[in-house]
Formats: sequence, structure tokens, C-alpha cells
Amino acid sequence: MAFRLSHIIRKDVKNIRAAGDEVELAVKDFFVKKLYPRYHVCDGHIVDSQLKISPQFDLIVSENSKNPVLFNLADKSELIYYEPVFAYAEIKRSVYSDKLFTDFSKNVGRMNSEMIREDLSPNFIETGNNGILSESPLTALPKRNPILKFLFFVNSSNLNFSSLERFLNNEDIKNLPNYIVLLDNGVIVNLNKKSYDEGKIRVNIYPEYEKEENFWALIDLDSENNVLIYQYLLLLEHLNNTVVGTPEVLNYTHQLFDFSLSNIHKL
Repeated sequence: MAFRLSHIIRKDVKNIRAAGDEVELAVKDFFVKKLYPRYHVCDGHIVDSQLKISPQFDLIVSENSKNPVLFNLADKSELIYYEPVFAYAEIKRSVYSDKLFTDFSKNVGRMNSEMIREDLSPNFIETGNNGILSESPLTALPKRNPILKFLFFVNSSNLNFSSLERFLNNEDIKNLPNYIVLLDNGVIVNLNKKSYDEGKIRVNIYPEYEKEENFWALIDLDSENNVLIYQYLLLLEHLNNTVVGTPEVLNYTHQLFDFSLSNIHKL
């Protein structure tokens, strides 16, 4: 319904942004309803303890119990502390340009190179607001707080699969989305080649940490409902097996107000 409404809005060139907003809000509302109250879902920017600000993302999922919101902006988007973030994504009405993929990877690369967040050890066990370390790792990943990032397209009729294949195989894997949702088509995921050759399907949710031979593939799921459910289960798998940190608010405060000794007056 939102996609059809956005098509009507797009007939007026001046309202192209509003057309995209209709779809973005509809998709975001799906995640809000599914993930509330444990998770906070919004659009906006991620901010690290050095007050470096990420590009704007259409969808950010963070731990609700860890007070993730630093600031609410006038346009109802939000500034979110980096530590409690589980995932971020871009939501698009359609694949209107190959640049959507390269732009997303540039933003992911910027997050990887410029934004600072402490890694949680693979041995980390969360206990209340703190944590302890177990004797053995609880995950095969190098940390317990990996970030999930994905692209969500409602309509993929203009997608050039050859261009997408080149993008996925040539871009630095650290800067690629974990998966790509094509609501009208299926989900593009990274698969383990050995398992595939044995007639099994093993999805690598975190391709950047995969050590065995792998490849990208489209899982055709027949209907939009199946695509919506499957991509949600991928996100849920990530949420269920990931632990995120709690922001040290004083660190952010000192950076925000730029305290120095000249600001201190003894009483």
C-alpha cells in the first residue's frame, strides 16, 4: 500500500522525497511493532564517544534498556549512542541506481574507519549493567558486539544483477551489507560453499568474519510475506546472539561541553 501510494506522490516531482518517506516509514513501522519493547527502532544518526556522527540511516536498532537516545531532532529523527546499537540499514523504494550500493558501502567504510566503539570479548557474559569473562569463547566471532547492516528494497524490477555481482565480489567485504532484502524477489545472502556443494544451505550472517570459501546468492522466497518473515528471522538471529555495551554518558558529556580547568570554580 505504501509503495503504491508513493508511486502516486512521485508524479509530482517536487514530492519525490515524500514518496520515499512513505515506504521508509511503513518498513520502519514493521520493525517497531515486531521489536518493541526490548529494542528501540528509529531513523537518524549514530554518535560515538568522541562525538563523531555517522551518516543518516533509515533504520537503527538499539538496546532499549540502555537509554540509547542522545538527542531527538526536530524532524523526529534521533541521535543514538553507538555502544547499544545492534544494526543499521537503508530502506529504498526501488533500485533506481547502482550508486545506492556503492554509497551504502562508503557509509559502512566510514563507520568502520572513523567511528569508535569498544569491542566486547567473545568470552563476555552480560550480568546486569556489567559483565564477566567466561573461560571459553561464547561465539566463533572475534567479538560479541558485531554490527549488522543491510539494505532493504521494496521493488527490485530495475536491478542489474550483473552490476550487483561485480559490486559484491569487488568491494571490500568489511564494507558490504550483511544481506540485501528485495521484498518483491528474495534475499541476497552469503553462503558457505562447502555446505552448498554437499546439498545444504548455511547462511553466513557475518561474511566479513567467514574464513571458509563462500559466495553470494539470491534466495527466491516466492512471496513478499515469505521475504519479510525470512529477513526478520535473520535480524532476530543476530539480536538473540549479540551483546551490546552501555554508553558511558560522562564521556559523551565531557566531549559535548568541552570542559577544561577554566570551567572549574572552587567553592
